Order: sequence, then structure tokens, then C-alpha cells
Amino acid sequence: MQLKIQAKDIALIGIYAALYAALVVVLGAFSYGPIQVRIADSMLGAVPLLGIAGVFGHTLGVFVSNMFSTAGPLDLLNTIPSFVMSFVVYYVYKRTQNDYTVIATCLAYSVVIGTTVGWMLSYLYGLPLLLTIAYVAIGNIIASVLIGWPIFKVLKKTGIFQRLLGNYEKPEAE
Repeated sequence: MQLKIQAKDIALIGIYAALYAALVVVLGAFSYGPIQVRIADSMLGAVPLLGIAGVFGHTLGVFVSNMFSTAGPLDLLNTIPSFVMSFVVYYVYKRTQNDYTVIATCLAYSVVIGTTVGWMLSYLYGLPLLLTIAYVAIGNIIASVLIGWPIFKVLKKTGIFQRLLGNYEKPEAE
């Protein structure tokens, strides 16, 4: 299996990552800590439409924004579950072409991120584990499902990516 990435994909990765990181850093009070709603995670709704470029953009954006985390370098490890779960969001939608899988996979993303980030915050700051996991997961559900799902629907309905990018073809694995 070989992955073909073109110049458009590199540009999309950079734009996505920059926008994600900017939203996290600018909205830092809401983006870090045990009670957080990382508004940038609403961009997860665009990942199924952007394809693998969206997955890499999301991953890079998480990595860059976590460099500014008050939790320090340990928070960079949360890039790994973010990559895996954003790939799941993309891949399940690609295979099923069912819009509702975006809700299900964004919920799964929220549970995984809630667990990994919640554990990290509990470990670092001595916070109650289950409560911290719940707070982070709920905040992520607000961003990725309640905001991200409508973003997905609008982007899909309007076909804005196709208009802005011409006949944009998502990179396919061979």
C-alpha cells in the first residue's frame, strides 16, 4: 500500500494544522485543563471530507498546540491517540459513506481523548480520575459532535472544498 500526497494535500495539512493550533492557543483558557472545550476539535467534522490530509492536519495541529500546554511535554503524547482516532473518523466514513458514522466516530474520539487526557491531568495534578475523564470527554463531545457534526453537514452540503480546490481528489492509498 502506497500513499500518494500531492502539493494540495501538503497545503491542506498546513492550513488545517495552523488553524487548529491557532484556535487552541488563542482560546487557551478553554483549551487546556480538566474542564475544557477545545473548540478546535470541532474541525474534526472536516476530516472525513478532507481525507488523509485532514487526518495529518489534525494530528499536526494537536502536536503544535500541545507544545503550549501547561501540562508540559507529557501532553505531546496525546498526539498519538488523536492521530489514531482522527484516522478512524476518516476511514469509517470513507468505507461506509454514512453521515451518521461521523457522529459515532467523533463520540469514540471523545471517549478516547477524554480517557488519555483525563488520565494525564489526574496523574499530573492529583485530580479525581473518573471525574476528570468525564469532564474532558464531555467538553470534547461539545466540540467534536455538537459543533463538528453541523460543520461536517454544511461542508458536505455546500461542496465548498470542491469549489475552493477545484476538482479536489482526496489522496488514496494504493
